[in-house]
Amino acid sequence: MQRFCGWMRPPPIAIWIASLCTLFTAVIVRAQAPQSAPGPPVIRSMEVEYTGPATISKERILAQMRTKVGQVYSNEIVQEDIKALYKTGYILNVRIFAQPQGDGVKVIAAVQTRSIVREIEITGAERVKPKRLRKEIKVKLNHAVDEQALEESREKIIEVYQGHGFNDVSVE
Repeated sequence: MQRFCGWMRPPPIAIWIASLCTLFTAVIVRAQAPQSAPGPPVIRSMEVEYTGPATISKERILAQMRTKVGQVYSNEIVQEDIKALYKTGYILNVRIFAQPQGDGVKVIAAVQTRSIVREIEITGAERVKPKRLRKEIKVKLNHAVDEQALEESREKIIEVYQGHGFNDVSVE
């Protein structure tokens, strides 16, 4: 038997066991390492939900929005979409939110639309011709109801009647 000064050479089985322990330790440490945070979710689908009558088509609402399927969801863009929808004048109330869907999100726009003026009826106009009154009405057919324009038109009709000597006029 040969002797070495200092350390003795370990048997091959010990080297093999030490290698396995090192390998398993590396695998366990790697499995326990924190995963990197996932990026912002991708928009997988979009939906429009109506509260009340659907006076504007889903396509028209989605066309006003910058948020699109396939893009990364962004709260900043959603806030811009809300402003753009209100700016159309057809939306009374809107809420946009995201729901998890698979590996992304589904964006839902919950909207309450304004009523659309389908008809303007003038009744009881005996002393002033309806044609004259229609000229004073600022409300437009097939447009969203605008309370301010309604009130201005009502006041203008009252002025027309008062100009003809009818001071006790009611316009509804």
